[in-house]
Amino acid sequence: MAKEATGRGPDGAALEGMLAVARFHREHERFHSMNGLEQAAEIRRDSNALKVLAQRWLEAAESGRSTLDYDDPRFQAAGCDDLNDKAAVATTGILFMEGESEPPEIGQMKTKLSGMAAGFDRTAGWLAQKMEAGWERESALLTPELASAAQPRFAALARTTLTGLGLGVVSRLLEAAVTALSAQVLVPAAVRKDLVGSAQLLLAASWLLDEASSVLAEQAADIARSDPSWTAYIEDLQAREPTGPPPGATPPEPFVVTAGPT
Repeated sequence: MAKEATGRGPDGAALEGMLAVARFHREHERFHSMNGLEQAAEIRRDSNALKVLAQRWLEAAESGRSTLDYDDPRFQAAGCDDLNDKAAVATTGILFMEGESEPPEIGQMKTKLSGMAAGFDRTAGWLAQKMEAGWERESALLTPELASAAQPRFAALARTTLTGLGLGVVSRLLEAAVTALSAQVLVPAAVRKDLVGSAQLLLAASWLLDEASSVLAEQAADIARSDPSWTAYIEDLQAREPTGPPPGATPPEPFVVTAGPT
């Protein structure tokens, strides 16, 4: 329900509090505009690694395996020539080995992505609460005297609110990607039973990560666009700060210089 305007703006103490909120949150959003892009790039790198592996498995399904007997104990340390991509091994460390279990790097990737999903979900919930309070608090700006401050403040508030919603979507996408990665047993014998199906699940996970990365990068870019709005709002409120003594204050005694003895 829309709040009815009272026609009265915030008092001096309320303006001071609103200014304090703005100053610190502008700096916080400057951090997140950078951090969000870095996280988006990290997710995209994981996605690309999965694509490279999937492509290798699709090629292996066409060409078949080596005739070398990798069950021979002498070759237990050998990498799986049909499951590995040398570039992926060199850049990500993901190495499938004969007779071994899931590469630890894939397990670490799933753990990391699950943690990121949980973190984004918590942040989205926290932002939803703060933005609800923010819309209520900033409605005090909707007066003729403060209309110039209201415009940039609500522009920043709208972007932050949308960012919270976007982070909730990122969380869901990351959870779905982890589900796709966990839907198969990523050990050599199991992957070889259905190379094409295993590759398709990797591709599905990678495309979900691509979408999460894109949404996250867009949210970070949108937050960065709020910087001029924050600055205009802060400067507007600063110009309204009283410069003299508070009303009712007792003026100081005048300082009189007297001549000393001659």
